[in-house]
Amino acid sequence: MTKYIFYPFVFALFFLLAFKWGVQPVPLEYEKGNYVTGERLNYRLHYLFVTAGKAAINVDDRLYEVQEKPCYKMYVTGWTTPFFALGFKIKNTWASFVDTANFKPQKSMRDIEEGKYKLHEDVYYDYNTSKAKVYRKHPDREKEESEFKIPNQVQDIVSGFYELRRINYNRMAIGDTIVMKAFFDKVNYNFKVRYLGKGKVNTDAGTFQAIKLVPIMPKNGLFNGEESIKVWISDDKNKIPLLAEADMFLGSVKLELTSFKGLRHQPNVIK
Repeated sequence: MTKYIFYPFVFALFFLLAFKWGVQPVPLEYEKGNYVTGERLNYRLHYLFVTAGKAAINVDDRLYEVQEKPCYKMYVTGWTTPFFALGFKIKNTWASFVDTANFKPQKSMRDIEEGKYKLHEDVYYDYNTSKAKVYRKHPDREKEESEFKIPNQVQDIVSGFYELRRINYNRMAIGDTIVMKAFFDKVNYNFKVRYLGKGKVNTDAGTFQAIKLVPIMPKNGLFNGEESIKVWISDDKNKIPLLAEADMFLGSVKLELTSFKGLRHQPNVIK
């Protein structure tokens, strides 16, 4: 059960809810300067009344050169607490190297440890040929190499989250839908999230003015309804994720900000 309790954290945190069915997108206006090197965000995952896992979202302290492009390195780590790890230990890391000029990912990476299952994956994005080159390594298998066609404006699992932070939500109306192209796990997706307005949110890190987003869900056996996952990001220039709630058939799950530092702008903390 621990594995399924932990999955909503992944979905809610990165908005990885990309499905191939029709939604009319709205034109988007993007901002710059929403994050900076050295940003640190920490979270706690609650399942019912128990802390089931923790997570960190970081921007590395320095820039990296990837495919001759200066890049931010953004990385996310999630792990189960010792109590829940007794049933199924999880420690996963996802990273994206994003071009500082056009915010396109040049490389993505993930290290997966879920029980006995382990995987290391590197993906390089070639926009001249519109191809993604995928390299995978399992401990007990030969290294796998494959290549896939991608759209020009593609995002990966981590860069897509940071791209959502760049949107000017003041230009959007309640009910508008954001659609971006994404590539993950060897598949191209449409990345769809609905904007549901603004309000206040309480977290362990304080009370914030917040923007409410809902990933659009199809009918499935894990989540309870189309709007079963709700996410709040700060209504300021940082737009950091504050809170995510998932209504599952197995029970409710909540991901909550516990601390932050290194933000580029003064956060909009009410108290």
